[in-house]
Order: sequence, then C-alpha cells, then structure tokens
Amino acid sequence: MAWMPPLHRLLSPITADTGATIEQVQLKPLYYAAQKDALARAGEDEDDQFFELAKLATGLSEKELDQLKRPDYVTIAQYVHEMSTRPASFFLDKQAESTHEQPIQLLQPLDAAGRIFAELSLEMPALRATKVMKKLATNKERAEFITAHCSGLMIPDLAHLTVPDWTELQERIDDFLNQPADFFRNATST
Repeated sequence: MAWMPPLHRLLSPITADTGATIEQVQLKPLYYAAQKDALARAGEDEDDQFFELAKLATGLSEKELDQLKRPDYVTIAQYVHEMSTRPASFFLDKQAESTHEQPIQLLQPLDAAGRIFAELSLEMPALRATKVMKKLATNKERAEFITAHCSGLMIPDLAHLTVPDWTELQERIDDFLNQPADFFRNATST
C-alpha cells in the first residue's frame, strides 16, 4: 500500500472560495517537476517559495491560504520542509541502513513507460556516463541525466517522482559518484 500524506485538522477553520467551511486539509505529496515550477515562479524569496509549495501541498487557492491562522500555516510549512528535504525512507519509517544492492522503495508508485514501479533498482554508473554527465551545462541537467542513467528511467519520467523519492535517489547516486569501492564492500559485508 502506498504511503498516505497526513490529514491536517485546522485549528481555525477557513472559508473556501465556494463559501463552504474548510475544517481539515488532506496534505499531498510534492512532485519533482511541480516543485521545480513552483520554486521558479516564487523566485528567491524563501517565504514566497514556501507559499507556492504550500499551495501544491494543500490544493488550496491563494485566497484560501491567506486565511490560515499562523499555527496552521506553520504546520503546513513544516510538512513542506520535510517533503522538500527528507528522503522517502523518512516517511516510510525505514531508517535502517540499506545497501546499494537493495531497491529504493518509492513513497508513491511511479507510472513510467506503461509500467507501475513501487521500487527502483539503481545501477552504478560507468565512467563513460559520468564523462557525459560532466559535459552537461547545468547541475539540474547533470542530476537528471545521471538519475535516468542509473535508474533506467527516461528523463521525462523523473518529473513524476515525489520530491522525497528524488532525494532518496540522489543520496544513493551521490554515493555511487563519490565513494570508493571499499565503501560498498564494507556496506555489504556486515
């Protein structure tokens, strides 16, 4: 069963754009592409960034969000912060150390190329792939290229990953790119 985001019961109900009363908000996962777009719209101001991400995480309009009392907004902002910075294992309560050989459990199933993935196995990149990666112009392009290469996904499929799934993949791929062989031998010989 897929992970479910929490339901936030508002301390102070608000009025929906339709005139109805909103007493609770079902929080939603943040997705990689939607988060990138929201951050681009918000610019450099951190408060604006959190507000844009709060719209994604709640499904509330700007007018509805503006009605939130500060404690409700702080709760939503904390959720957004965790969604934006924590790996999927944090939400799945899988804090145990994993090895590079184990598949990564996804927070939300990924529909890619007509298949549904609940987990992704990663391959260590060959030197040839890292040479190609280094020639790409931006960090974003490099990260997307190497993630697609290691996961077997197509770059457009990455847009449908949740941000925690993306973060989990980046942590494993960072090990692949930066750790010596003994790191992986030690991890599997315990």
